[in-house]
Amino acid sequence: MLILGIDPGLNITGYGLIDTKAHGFILKEAGHIKTDVKDGLPKRLAKIYASLSDILDKYKPEVLVLEKLYSHYKHPVTASLLGHARGVICMLAEQKKVSFFEYSATRVKKILTGSGHASKLQMQKMIEHTFETKNDFFGPADTTDAISLAIAHAYIMRVNFVK
Repeated sequence: MLILGIDPGLNITGYGLIDTKAHGFILKEAGHIKTDVKDGLPKRLAKIYASLSDILDKYKPEVLVLEKLYSHYKHPVTASLLGHARGVICMLAEQKKVSFFEYSATRVKKILTGSGHASKLQMQKMIEHTFETKNDFFGPADTTDAISLAIAHAYIMRVNFVK
């Protein structure tokens, strides 16, 4: 099963596409989409939309997993901006007819590390260990967060790992 995890962000949106196999996962594609803060909101959202649309068209994942919106009461504008990026991604899932799921960051961390309060560094190390890669292979934490979402979904759904 192809699962696309997405860590949404207006500045950086991370993505990771995994394929479930009998003895684990195969990483098919991973990276991030960076927008320019100098561009207006519509242009930045259009870049996220177009980039993810291309990925969905190319790989045709069966599932799209998004990190749930978390906002701190001290940063309401940040939550609002993040909501725009999430909205574009949710719309894409519907347009492309891809099953949509979302999980909180704490749930994903608990599944992958045993601690719902694992640090970003711990999460990165877990993904690097899973795919036997070297430090900083995936780039920003947004990418490893996205891969984590996809892996967590496979565990949550108890995907049948097939050859």
